[in-house]
Amino acid sequence: MPDIKEYIQSQLSRAPLLLKSLVQDEQGKAYIQRRIILRIRKYVQDFIAGNRESRLIVIPGLRGVGKTTLLAQIYFELIEAKKEVLYISVDEIVNLLGSDIYTSLKEYERLLGVSFEGLDRDVFLLIDEVHFDKKWQSVLKTIFDKSRRVFVICTGSSALSLQSTPDLARRAQLEKMYPMNFTESLLMKTNIDPEQSEKYPVAGLGSEVASALFEAESGRESFDRLQAIEKRVNEYWKQIDPLEIDAFMKRGTLPFALRLKDDAAIYQRTMNLLDKVISADIAETTKLAPETISKIRSALFMLASNDETVATKMAVNLQMEANTLFAVLEALERAEIVLRVFPYGSTESKVRKPSKYCFGSPLLRLALLSVVEGSAAYEKNKGKLLEDLVAATIYRRYGGSLLAPLQYDSQKGGADFVVSLKNRIIVEVGWGEKGNRQVFQSMLKVKADYGLTISENDLAIDETGKMIKVPLRYFLLI
Repeated sequence: MPDIKEYIQSQLSRAPLLLKSLVQDEQGKAYIQRRIILRIRKYVQDFIAGNRESRLIVIPGLRGVGKTTLLAQIYFELIEAKKEVLYISVDEIVNLLGSDIYTSLKEYERLLGVSFEGLDRDVFLLIDEVHFDKKWQSVLKTIFDKSRRVFVICTGSSALSLQSTPDLARRAQLEKMYPMNFTESLLMKTNIDPEQSEKYPVAGLGSEVASALFEAESGRESFDRLQAIEKRVNEYWKQIDPLEIDAFMKRGTLPFALRLKDDAAIYQRTMNLLDKVISADIAETTKLAPETISKIRSALFMLASNDETVATKMAVNLQMEANTLFAVLEALERAEIVLRVFPYGSTESKVRKPSKYCFGSPLLRLALLSVVEGSAAYEKNKGKLLEDLVAATIYRRYGGSLLAPLQYDSQKGGADFVVSLKNRIIVEVGWGEKGNRQVFQSMLKVKADYGLTISENDLAIDETGKMIKVPLRYFLLI
């Protein structure tokens, strides 16, 4: 096993070969880049131009969204620009070499022949899976304070955004990486460069849809705003094969799945991803006992088949103490494998009634269900998968500014979600034609301002002006 000196030397010489497979296929054709690279590239360019304020970029996100690929793409751009750059994986440093970030960077300073504070040239550090070192924050804070010539991009689990200390938060730029939405997924499938991506669909259309749905003053205003952009929405969908919706729901949210043709291979890769989250991210960054870690996969199967979780029953089935189960669910939530949706109501209701758990990507639930239900899993569970997508979309759009923008109506026959932004909005989702009964029932209970039924209906509003039928093709543009 190499020591840390050999590892750093190897990374400097062999990184182009090691990272090459992440940025191009076997024929040498470059993989399409995700849109987030435009923002990261801007930070790099500003730094090179002399703006030294934003020189620590933290990118948390669910496994499988493409964080390592993003680092590799930035790495080759820096190499092409003849910059000094080091790429390291903290997973390897901690778990294979028994070392840490501090020791690794000290060795890199020795190889540079100068300390970071003594640099007279720019150096770029690309640090992958930084969460495996529990002292990552203090190390990066020290580097930031030591030198204005060092630019750092680090990636890690979704929990990084929750763990950040106030001292680091003042120094770091947080750029969260989410699963893909429909339009970005289609761009990657059709080989559209991210530099051109804002044109597809028309720039700002997705934001207009989101604002019309969730930021209107009334149901009538929401409908009028949706109707005003109907022509532009329809123009976009004229170019799209309707089968792309099912393809997106099955595989389109996580980039790696777009490269695989066989559903079985996609589901196996996704299960491997989940196992990695359990055995590495959760096992290494929590205090859960090994016997508890071994039961997390079973817990995920239960969540996949029944998203409203009665904790006491689930704990009994897993032969686990209730407090331990809550710790497991919290770990899965922090990793963004699942998104917790509290029941609507008082604090007492939130404690007494079960929470709903949606998955951070529909593909995660589908892979779990396919183990039991095989090829029938998608058609049998399309409704739940669509709920996952809606929850993840609202979380991506508004979760950064609000701790709990999403709740659900726990009464029997209640609607899927209650969205609490500037107004209170009921949301019911489903495939095919759907009526307004559940929306109406929940609107009365929570005194909502208006309600949305997202399905394959045409755009319409009821006679009260408070209940809107929203075509799925609108929502998919967000």
